Amino acid sequence: MRISFLFVILIFLQKPGLALAAEIETGKVQGRITDSADARPLSGAAITLSPNGRQVFSSSEGYFDIQVPANTEVTLIITFLGYGNKEKTFFLKQGQVAEWKVEMPLQTRSLVGVSIYDKEARRTNINRVDPKLVQVLPSTGGVETLIKTLPGVVSNNELSSQYSVRGGNFDENLVYVNDIEIYRPFLVRSGQQEGLSFINPDLVSDIRFSAGGFEAKYGDKMSSVLDITYKKVREFSTTVTGSLLGGALSL
Repeated sequence: MRISFLFVILIFLQKPGLALAAEIETGKVQGRITDSADARPLSGAAITLSPNGRQVFSSSEGYFDIQVPANTEVTLIITFLGYGNKEKTFFLKQGQVAEWKVEMPLQTRSLVGVSIYDKEARRTNINRVDPKLVQVLPSTGGVETLIKTLPGVVSNNELSSQYSVRGGNFDENLVYVNDIEIYRPFLVRSGQQEGLSFINPDLVSDIRFSAGGFEAKYGDKMSSVLDITYKKVREFSTTVTGSLLGGALSL
């Protein structure tokens, strides 16, 4: 063991350069990384050495330096989120220092437009009511009879189309048909609740009702809003309905 140990020591004494060969046979690349538009330093940009994959990052002022093998062709690749990549090939001698000032281009992408259609009344107090339910209610009324079944709505006469909401008067309810406000649609005098519905349930495609807290587009501060949308005419058709409680004809 002593002979082997002394032999190794003699080799290093005769050739001291062997112990430092690995450290000397390198070069260095240093520089600064900035934005190509306003020369703003980019902090945290990744500098990757190819092919061994060694990586360093730029400082808060955008400066960096990295050791690279000497007498060998290597490639440095710089990446930063939101910017296009930069790369450059170097061939350095022992102890050589190369400067590389990098200006990173901002990477932009054009997104394809997307159209979103919402069929639900979201984030509002508007309730959608199925118009088909009017046909199955055993009553002489029309759409208003269906409205009377909703929370907060009361009526004193089942034969009347009038209703009151949250203690309000029967004529304090807004009525819209195809986005047009109908003023006093039931044509009744103050204090009276008689009157038939003017809404034809066979022609209705959408019913929306709010018992309070409705959207500002409906305007006035009333007890409720009834928003009726009629069907769009696409072709000629006829609808006939009849029962013991009444009948209807629609063209």
